[in-house]
Amino acid sequence: MPDLKVIEGGLKAVPRDKLIFADAAVTDTRLMGVLGLRVHWKDPDAKEGEQDIFQFYYYDIEEIGLDSLNVYAINGTEGLDYLNKLNFGGLGAGFWPVTEIEARYLICRFIEETKRKKQPLPDNVYEADFILKHPPVLTPEEVRALNLKMCTFIKTDYGAINYYLMRLFGKDPEGADLLVSANARPEDLEDVSLDTHATFLKNRIEPYTDETGTSYLCESMVDGVSSHWIVTSELKLSGGKITSCKKLSAFKISSAEASMKTTRGEYVTVFEILCEMDDFDKSFDAFTLGATRTDHETGELFMCFKEDNLHVEQPEFSLSDDIKTMYFVSDFGQLIVSAYSREDIWIAENLIMSTDLSDKLEITGRYNFVYGIIYDFATSGYTDFDAFVDDIKLN
Repeated sequence: MPDLKVIEGGLKAVPRDKLIFADAAVTDTRLMGVLGLRVHWKDPDAKEGEQDIFQFYYYDIEEIGLDSLNVYAINGTEGLDYLNKLNFGGLGAGFWPVTEIEARYLICRFIEETKRKKQPLPDNVYEADFILKHPPVLTPEEVRALNLKMCTFIKTDYGAINYYLMRLFGKDPEGADLLVSANARPEDLEDVSLDTHATFLKNRIEPYTDETGTSYLCESMVDGVSSHWIVTSELKLSGGKITSCKKLSAFKISSAEASMKTTRGEYVTVFEILCEMDDFDKSFDAFTLGATRTDHETGELFMCFKEDNLHVEQPEFSLSDDIKTMYFVSDFGQLIVSAYSREDIWIAENLIMSTDLSDKLEITGRYNFVYGIIYDFATSGYTDFDAFVDDIKLN
């Protein structure tokens, strides 16, 4: 881990109003509904070798708002790659520079929207007080240009459709509008979303061509506030942009049906941890840098994501396709590794055995399940994976 300091009690050594903007960058994940913003500040009176201030904002556009604000003091850019992975490693993102005005606008917007959604702000949101004193004003054209800067390059019509429907179901009309053709007529753009926010879980796209051109039929499964839905729609595009969208049908499905449609087979490798857990945890924390972590009764679940969001460009989209590997570290001395493909589980095994974890672990079992298992184990209360498997075989 690089030499850096996490600032938890405010920028006491540097008055906030004295900080000078150095640079900023934002992730190109606007269409996924999340953004990461990194802002670099300097103290004009700092002596040589003194640390700069970096703020990392993690923003959920759809529901949560400003999810986290982490502030660090580091020497120049030393450790910056580490911090990018630590804070935004799960986004599969590229970074694009933004100006000071754009960065300040985004920060004010993050906080304003979080309050509007009546969501709690991070405890250390006061770290942005000096920015909120003078909120910048952008024209609608400047706001749109900034939004477009935060969008990844879309390679296919499938990508445009999946992102567009994702934004509609996420109740993000501003994001959806970024994908609409300038020549589209408002009356041709039907809102296919539910009455409330819904998570876009799966989508199957089938193109067909007739005398009017090429259209795309979509069957989308979404998770609403209290139920799952199947929504079918028809879309047309021109130049990679949406020109029309029409809802064909919408009906509820049971939780059991939704589970059957989303569950996937898993490849699982079980390792025995041969060293003390404290020693193992130090090495494993570095290995899973950027992964999301979830605490459970008998251990921790780590979810590592792919380095890009190309799964959105497929005619059959699944939200879980951005998951690369899952790791469950049991408090009782097991590491359970799970992946959705044989290739990914082999890659995970080889990565583990090529690090200093190799002499701390021993493979004790390999499994191939036709349905998802690692979440069930993490929430089961079992302390041994093999015993868990033996029990579910009997039942």
